Amino acid sequence: MIEWFGRLELRRDPYIRFHDLGRQVRLEVQFGLQCRADIRDRHTAPRTVTRALSWIRESGVRSLMDWDETQWPKFCRVARKGYQSLSYSFIRDTRFELQRLLIADDPWADQFPRDSWDLRLLDLANEDCCRLHFGGIPQPWLRDLAKRWARWRLTRGSNPAGLTLGVQAITRLARHFAEIDGVDAGPAALDRARIETWLAALQTDGHSERSRSRTVNCVGVFLRDVHRYEWQPDLARSAFIYDDAPTPRGLKPRFIPEHLMRQLEAPEAVAQFPSDDGRLLLKILMACGLRTKDARWLPFDCIVRDAENNPYLAWLNRKIHDRPAFFPLSEDLAAEIGRQQQAVLERFPQGCKRLFPASLKNVDGSKPVSDRRMRDHLAIWLERLSLTDEHGQPVKVTFHQFRHTLATRMINADVPQPVIQTLLDHMSPAMTAVYAKLHDKTLRRHWENALKVNHEGQEAEIAANHPLSGAAWAKMSLVRAKVTLPNGYCGAPVQTDCEYANPCLDCRFFITTSDFLQQHRQQRQETNELITQAEQAGLARVAEKNCRTLGKLDKIISALEETAGNQIVVGGRVEDVDVPS
Repeated sequence: MIEWFGRLELRRDPYIRFHDLGRQVRLEVQFGLQCRADIRDRHTAPRTVTRALSWIRESGVRSLMDWDETQWPKFCRVARKGYQSLSYSFIRDTRFELQRLLIADDPWADQFPRDSWDLRLLDLANEDCCRLHFGGIPQPWLRDLAKRWARWRLTRGSNPAGLTLGVQAITRLARHFAEIDGVDAGPAALDRARIETWLAALQTDGHSERSRSRTVNCVGVFLRDVHRYEWQPDLARSAFIYDDAPTPRGLKPRFIPEHLMRQLEAPEAVAQFPSDDGRLLLKILMACGLRTKDARWLPFDCIVRDAENNPYLAWLNRKIHDRPAFFPLSEDLAAEIGRQQQAVLERFPQGCKRLFPASLKNVDGSKPVSDRRMRDHLAIWLERLSLTDEHGQPVKVTFHQFRHTLATRMINADVPQPVIQTLLDHMSPAMTAVYAKLHDKTLRRHWENALKVNHEGQEAEIAANHPLSGAAWAKMSLVRAKVTLPNGYCGAPVQTDCEYANPCLDCRFFITTSDFLQQHRQQRQETNELITQAEQAGLARVAEKNCRTLGKLDKIISALEETAGNQIVVGGRVEDVDVPS
């Protein structure tokens, strides 16, 4: 009977009691509950609020604003699981809404004097950054200058995450300045000489070239703006950053090698991804080359069709202020997206904004799946696949590498650069040119490694270390693009006029490689047939001419067959492989 009564009690409608709370704090808690109901971004269980109310009673405060954001978690002894941590979140969120209400008239007047800005109160926060911290800058005048610069940048629409890097760079300079000249040093002491000692300190502190370059450039922008708008007239006029940032090294290819991509793209491998929605997101990244953020924020209705009913993925380039972009889809992938839409509608019958909605704190479906969840699932997936390189070492890949891989594949397939720029929605042709440059290096390496013979079957090439090797490669790239031959390349200068419409094995400019070995063999077979037919018809001159051609073909084929065994065809191109001795 007692056990049954307990179950009955659990089934009763829950109540939240406010009768023993002070009037002020009771109104604040009720306001917090109303805000939760209006925002509708998470479920709030009654026991979560009941636990929060018990803490408020024990604290004895007359208002939630009596204690700051450091005192409440210490008092609440917040657990890391269950409704106790959610109870503290309710107190924290209620305090935030109260603070927003109190400073509604002028939020900048409240935030600017603080050493830590809550960008949510300024309606400037995003998922990458919600706070800016200035407390690490020791000099008061420099801290105020950094705040003024940051406020101006934010009002111009700068990304808060990027601005965080700028504030961190200023903090590094300020700490070095304080170590050398003291905290009380004024603006006049920050001159070019002090900047040069800071640059030297960055070098010795062990920061990477990329980190140093970013830090120096951020400080350079800050000092330029300060001088331009005369925010600090006492600042030394020599306090400038010129070309002091480390010279960036050449970009390295970030595409995934083909032998690894074949493993990752295999249906049995994709099927092992930990979540259904993540599996589809993975396929979209592989097929369309989106950035992870753009894929996570895909709208629910993300498929459009042209006049011929061909499907396209409609996405927003968040890196360029949500610019619309489109990528052609296969019907199979479009069908999978349709099934994902049905699954989302089952969860949100009233409609949803996102194709991949978050699983937590997402009552109305407005939040996308979190980046952390997707990265965690990627790590689990790679561990399941036990992906290794040619040396048997574990391989880690990132979602963004699929974008680089797609671009490299399209370059290798001779897709024009303007087309690639449109499909990937690059900001400038220079970004697309990076992949073309890497592709050119790959082609040149294969070209230099391949045996090239002339019409006599003799080796015809310039050594890779020859001063003219670069010019020779440029010329050959040009003629390969201008002149298409069925069995080789025309090495004649572009300015040379040729009276023959077809390739001639007697021409001294003719060059071929093992890529065309099959064509040479076929031509030899056809030449043999012509010789036989000419001899039977008594055409001695025709037979003699074709015998000379047959001899040249034998020399060319013999020379090419010596190296053909050390090459393989990948994507229609011949690549060298190492053969064990």
